[in-house]
Amino acid sequence: MIVLQGRRAILALAATQIVGWGSTYFLPAMLGAQMARDLGMSVSFAFAGVTIMLVVGAFVGPVYGRFADRRGPHALLVAGSFLMALALLGLGLATGPIGYAACWLLLGLAMPMALTPIPFVAAAWLTPGSARRAVAAMTLLGGGTTVVYLPLMAWLEPQIGWRAICFLFAASQLLLCLPLHAMIAPQPPSADSAPNAPAASAGIGAPAARRAAFWAMALSFSCIGFVTWGLPLQLVAIGTAYGLPLSLAVAVGAVLGPSQMASRLLDILFGLRFPILKIGLFSQALIAASCALPWLLGGSFAMLTATVVGFGLGAGANTVVRIIAPLVVFGREGYASLMGRMNLPLNLVFATAPFVLAAILEAGGPAAPLLLCAGLSSLSFVGLSIVKRVADGQAVQ
Repeated sequence: MIVLQGRRAILALAATQIVGWGSTYFLPAMLGAQMARDLGMSVSFAFAGVTIMLVVGAFVGPVYGRFADRRGPHALLVAGSFLMALALLGLGLATGPIGYAACWLLLGLAMPMALTPIPFVAAAWLTPGSARRAVAAMTLLGGGTTVVYLPLMAWLEPQIGWRAICFLFAASQLLLCLPLHAMIAPQPPSADSAPNAPAASAGIGAPAARRAAFWAMALSFSCIGFVTWGLPLQLVAIGTAYGLPLSLAVAVGAVLGPSQMASRLLDILFGLRFPILKIGLFSQALIAASCALPWLLGGSFAMLTATVVGFGLGAGANTVVRIIAPLVVFGREGYASLMGRMNLPLNLVFATAPFVLAAILEAGGPAAPLLLCAGLSSLSFVGLSIVKRVADGQAVQ
């Protein structure tokens, strides 16, 4: 059987990420109303499917991480594709809210295996000398998910209906993602396989320092994750609340994707010149400053566009930071387990962020969610500063 390694493996993982996120997370965004109508439930319950997936994924992620550290990620990648196919098939056959929720629960069991963090663990193990660049490339290519799947579902739904779309997406998991995952058999590289790679270092050794750095990093990533996961879904609503016509508000929101992709491309080209923690601190400060702009200078079209550009550049960089910083700070040993533990609070935050920001926008106006995001980004900066101080102190010792 063909075994994919190096760049071809990274391209394969990027392809499965596009298919995986596009056929799950974005389903309610395009098909939620039709699903709700046919299954006798509210549209809000249709969107709650994503929340179920994220919460379940948060709690099973640490278990998968421990398995990946012992056995490698290959079996998890394959099993994740199979479970996603089974869940999507079940969605297409669902007859009511209970069956609908059960399928999203199954997607939650599959998500950590097929979407995150296991595919990124596989990428880091496959490319020990260039894990940061590989992850940046995966996230850069993954930015094309909305470009592919939102128009695809908008075109297909009137033609074949949402149930057939679910069947089609299930087939894509079985016929594309599962074979690609089966061809990828990464194993933890030997300690001397990447002598020049900082990501392959042993990391912080002292238990007390590791605990302090872990909790500071979890706080930092949870705060910035709330912002980067929740704010994009509110950008159009914030624009209209500031008085922009819907067309201009949509144009402002559309700047986000290119800004994120530009940030990841810059990291691929120039990022290795700068330590990953410094990139994280700069990006978090940029997000905080960008979110404060409309409050300081007004919510004009130009100012909101600048806010989204700055936010997008910072958010794009932070995606890479969230995956690579734990590898740099804590080392390769136990990396998958650590990522599973780190993703537990992150996924819980991701699950609540859109609803919380929507409620704050409705109650306090457009400045309120932006100020909250600026504050949380600043708190994230403080948390990552603590991580850097602990890591620098250990390096000196």
